[in-house]
Amino acid sequence: MRVTVTGGSGLAGFAAVEHLLDAGHAVISIDRRPPPKAITEYRLIDCQDLGQVYGACRGVDAILHLAAIPRPIHHSPDEVFRTNIMTTFNIFEAAAVLEIPRVVYVSSMSVTGLPFSYKPIRLAYLPIDEAHPQAPQDAYALSKALGEDIAAAFVRRMAGALSVVSLRFPWIHTPATFKSTLTPLQDDPAGGATNLWGYIDTRDVARACRLALEADISGQEAFYISARNTFMKTDTVSLAQAYYPEVGIRSPLAGKASLFDCSKAAAALGFEALYSWEDY
Repeated sequence: MRVTVTGGSGLAGFAAVEHLLDAGHAVISIDRRPPPKAITEYRLIDCQDLGQVYGACRGVDAILHLAAIPRPIHHSPDEVFRTNIMTTFNIFEAAAVLEIPRVVYVSSMSVTGLPFSYKPIRLAYLPIDEAHPQAPQDAYALSKALGEDIAAAFVRRMAGALSVVSLRFPWIHTPATFKSTLTPLQDDPAGGATNLWGYIDTRDVARACRLALEADISGQEAFYISARNTFMKTDTVSLAQAYYPEVGIRSPLAGKASLFDCSKAAAALGFEALYSWEDY
């Protein structure tokens, strides 16, 4: 398969490029900045320019779309929203015009409204699954939720000629950032509460992306993709009861089990996370 990867120079994007190459796929990596290493064909483009997107996606079999401003804290809200929405629209417009049959859209657990909400989010239940209500407030969460709406619109437009897999990831980390960022929060559970103490290793992100590209799926499907556990040493039920006492727990949570239910991804994509902060 020949795949264009947007945001291919980023933390998760470069991991995905490496993994796809190792799996035997041909990759064109596109980004506004060069990759950490020149391991495949890459192009420096701005995905907000539709013409540039057309050029980078012509002749490919699929698009893996990771390009985005990844959080709303270092840019103005209008820039976050405009950038993320226009890049996403352009990717789907290019897929439609160029008749590219599969797009994998990297969404976010932020469609729940967490973790950047201006006002507290009232969760309906735990663990979170794909049926849980969406409640975005900030520019990033809104851009991700509307990105899934854009995907659905293009699936309708293409009437069976396009399929889309949306992957809702929690906080993305590497073994290095497990130590630098997650470990300190183990003594500050409140600091990780709005992330539901969730995370995923970049290598699992990359594998989930590949499985989504290869999966036999029609229409549009969304999946939560997470590590199997939280990044805390405290058991999950105790954390949930302490920080979300009003929220019902709908299924058993043993030990440090994740508060994201990934059973749909396991069934449809064959995905189960392989990596844990505990390994490091």
